[in-house]
Amino acid sequence: MISFSKFFAFVCLVLFPGLMAVANPKIKNVQTQGWNLKNQKGNWKPMDLVWEESSGAVAPEFRYGKQYRLVAGQKKILLTRKVSRANKQILNETKEISSKVYESWMLNLSKTGLASLSFESPPTETITGVSYNFVSFQLGSTKSRFYYRLEERKEPSWEQKNNIIQIIERMKP
Repeated sequence: MISFSKFFAFVCLVLFPGLMAVANPKIKNVQTQGWNLKNQKGNWKPMDLVWEESSGAVAPEFRYGKQYRLVAGQKKILLTRKVSRANKQILNETKEISSKVYESWMLNLSKTGLASLSFESPPTETITGVSYNFVSFQLGSTKSRFYYRLEERKEPSWEQKNNIIQIIERMKP
């Protein structure tokens, strides 16, 4: 007779393979919605996520800039956040992130389809007073990057990219 717990584990493994990989600490290869976050040795795969946004040419008291960078090295994950308003830096920090928080963020990002976006080249057209903002993502050989102007974020077709930006903007150590 097979025990209920073994049967349940088998069913979960078949129906939800990613769940078992995250829940079982003995399994080194952590998967998040198709993303393998660790290599065969149990180290984090190199990952680099960057988001930069600025207000462009507006009155100095309304200017802002944001730069977030999440980097996974072999042994640790770092989040750097820089924010300025009215030409004054109000946040400049780099902190280590726990593996549990990192896996949660990566799961949320994977659900947005970030990895399926193309790797855009920088815009060649320059418009006076308009800033080009971007999100860049690399996990192993998977790369994606998109550029945008602030007014594009208001378009209904931008739901996917807005979700990506909102997830990044909510990242806090």
